[in-house]
Amino acid sequence: MEKHSCRSCRNLEKERKEVMEGRLKGRYRYGCSSQGSGFVCGFLAGDEDLETLSCRFWQGQSERKTEKEAQKLEKELDANLQGLFDRWNEWHIMGCPEAKETDGVYLNRLRLAIKGLMERIEETLEESRYPESYYSPLPPEIAEDYMADMDGLAKSAERALHRYRNSPDYLWLETYVKEQSKKRKEDERAAVFLDHVKVLEEAVSQNQFLLMKQAVQQAGILAELEKYRRAVLQKEHKAPRRTGRKGKKEMSGQFALFEEKAS
Repeated sequence: MEKHSCRSCRNLEKERKEVMEGRLKGRYRYGCSSQGSGFVCGFLAGDEDLETLSCRFWQGQSERKTEKEAQKLEKELDANLQGLFDRWNEWHIMGCPEAKETDGVYLNRLRLAIKGLMERIEETLEESRYPESYYSPLPPEIAEDYMADMDGLAKSAERALHRYRNSPDYLWLETYVKEQSKKRKEDERAAVFLDHVKVLEEAVSQNQFLLMKQAVQQAGILAELEKYRRAVLQKEHKAPRRTGRKGKKEMSGQFALFEEKAS
């Protein structure tokens, strides 16, 4: 296994040598294709000192890549980094598709991913191969309570609340719950559908934009309410039928017994 030192690094350029003057007279340094200064990260009294020098840009001779492989890696890293920048810009304006956390939290996580990929580019590629996206500025840190498109969220929440309140299934639900209440019966499933309105009302009245987003994204709740209503009505419709059939069987048995005695 190669030791991590300037001597074994493929970025070392011994053909470029700078001899020092002044207080460093008698020392020198070789060129380096990865360091920003263009030279190795220390001064040498002799070539054996290369064994004592190393940095995070080290790449062993065994890691030498063909030009085709280097170009492929450069394009891949560029596409990944540009994709992260594009996503950050989109989420900053439109908001993150997910709603478990605020947009600010998601944006800062994305920022860390961008920063990490930029560092990987520095460690993996020669500086001359840094992709164009690398030179884009790192996005700023965002306040954790930040929510994008708040006006749009508020309007969407108000529309969703109006649509839900005025749906035939919700109007039926209000009547059904009142009837159950008179019978002193409670239905946990019905309470969930009623609570959805309370959550939306609270979110809209108090400008709780994350709650608005979470409630609006429950697009299937009306379909679930419709299924619930259908199940309740089917259950109520079947109950008297079973009683009727049972009564019929009892009458049939009574007739049979009467006929047997008569004979």
